[in-house]
Amino acid sequence: MDGQTIVNLYAQEVSQRENLDNQLQDISNFITPGRNQYQSDMLSEHETSWTREHIYDNTAIVACKRLASFIHGSLTSPYIKWFSLLFRNEEMNTTPAFKEWLEDSEERMWKAYGESDLDNCAAEMYLDIASIGTGFIMVEPGGELEWDGLDFTAMPVMDTYFDMGPDGMPYRAYRRIRYTKYELEKRFPDMPDEVQIDDEEASSIDAKIQVIFCVYYRDKDAVGDQKVLKPEDRPVGYKYVMLNGGVELEEGGYYEWPVMVVRWDKMAGNKWGGSPGQDLLPNIMHLNEVVAQSSEAGLKAIDPPYVGTERNVIGQLDLEPGGFTVVTDMDGLQPLLSATDFAVVDNQVERLQGSIERGFLIDQITYKNSPAMTATEVMERKQIMMQSASTTLGRLKTDFLNPTVMIAFYMMLRQGQLLPPPEGMDITELDVEYVSPMPRAQKADQAMGIEAWLNTMGEFFEMFPEMRDIVDVDNTVRRLAELRGVDAKLMHNEDEVKKTRAARAEQEQQMQEAQNMAAGGQAMQEVGKGATAMQEAGVEQ
Repeated sequence: MDGQTIVNLYAQEVSQRENLDNQLQDISNFITPGRNQYQSDMLSEHETSWTREHIYDNTAIVACKRLASFIHGSLTSPYIKWFSLLFRNEEMNTTPAFKEWLEDSEERMWKAYGESDLDNCAAEMYLDIASIGTGFIMVEPGGELEWDGLDFTAMPVMDTYFDMGPDGMPYRAYRRIRYTKYELEKRFPDMPDEVQIDDEEASSIDAKIQVIFCVYYRDKDAVGDQKVLKPEDRPVGYKYVMLNGGVELEEGGYYEWPVMVVRWDKMAGNKWGGSPGQDLLPNIMHLNEVVAQSSEAGLKAIDPPYVGTERNVIGQLDLEPGGFTVVTDMDGLQPLLSATDFAVVDNQVERLQGSIERGFLIDQITYKNSPAMTATEVMERKQIMMQSASTTLGRLKTDFLNPTVMIAFYMMLRQGQLLPPPEGMDITELDVEYVSPMPRAQKADQAMGIEAWLNTMGEFFEMFPEMRDIVDVDNTVRRLAELRGVDAKLMHNEDEVKKTRAARAEQEQQMQEAQNMAAGGQAMQEVGKGATAMQEAGVEQ
């Protein structure tokens, strides 16, 4: 694609989203104020809106942040490893060399995530999907020739657009970037001569020049190929283009698709996501209106206006503390008391606040006020909290988690940050399993079922000992540990278990032989004593 084509496609996307942008602006105003400004070009700092005069109640703001924070901590916490590598082929998972390589690769990737900006960018993205329904996050290598870590970027929704294919995934993405004249010349030192900067834009030190960054597929079937290719030959291409004129500033390429379009939920046929913020927007705006009106009514109740007859007041009405006003008729000047029923207002505000908090799942992700709970009850309640908040987990796995892990894996493998795969390993069979608290909560029912089954079996073992033969103890214990999120390093592998059992069996056999020898010696001793006694008795007879 040439530069002018990119500009034209970008303009079409902007035009198609105009109606949605009106709603997204309202959501931003009342839920994430100051974060996105969809109805401004933002070509200078003077266009930034820093005021929040329209906010009279912050219930939605706080609830949205709590939900985003809860999902972040439960799904991609920076403090616990939230993913695990495995193969679709179970036989490969049991091969010791393959398992060691997977475990080593996990640790290297986890370290790379910790050194990157994934934590901050993911937090911003979760806030976007909880409020407006769609978030954008990009990952690329920090260095082209030498490894410099993973570089994550949270892309602002107000400036980002995409084209969606029949599979529901993006195949082109556009981002408008604003540079000052100094930033533009520093970022693109080899700009073509035909680049023209308007005098109006160049007249101010903070004036912004608009550039379109476009990512697009060149050859979708070649994604994930480990061959070293020139930037212009890679399966995913990108270009930086001047919005005014379509002049190309830079061209390059990626090996994998780098832009993740993450949605809270999505209706069939619609590429933009839905969110709790969209669903609750009418309630949020109504709540702010009610609180604003009740605040005005409260001020009138505290400092009411006055009514009086014409020419009743001599001089000026003195409303200062200890003030003195002269009137001709004591009953001719009276405060105009408010007729507002504040109990009704309080009930309405409380009802709206409750509906907003429930819409953001605050009642599901917060411990209820209750007497002291046992450890078991705390665990069960936590699982219920995780399950109630994980309705969007499937969408997040498709849009965010799977791409994040696989892109990082191939980047690190290509640049030599992972050990060479063992001979015979097929990395195309690689799969990802998520072991953070939220995915584990989905497996909690299975774990509880196994535990209940074992408890029931234990009650019958005494009556029916042959039932013990039914339970595959090793696989049951390992499966239960997997469902409960127990680190595999805490368990011995199958070879180690076999050696331990063989050593135990040999030791038990030696002990049995020693006991048999001791028992045999004692028996011989008793026989000798008997023979001696008989001999002595015979002699006496």
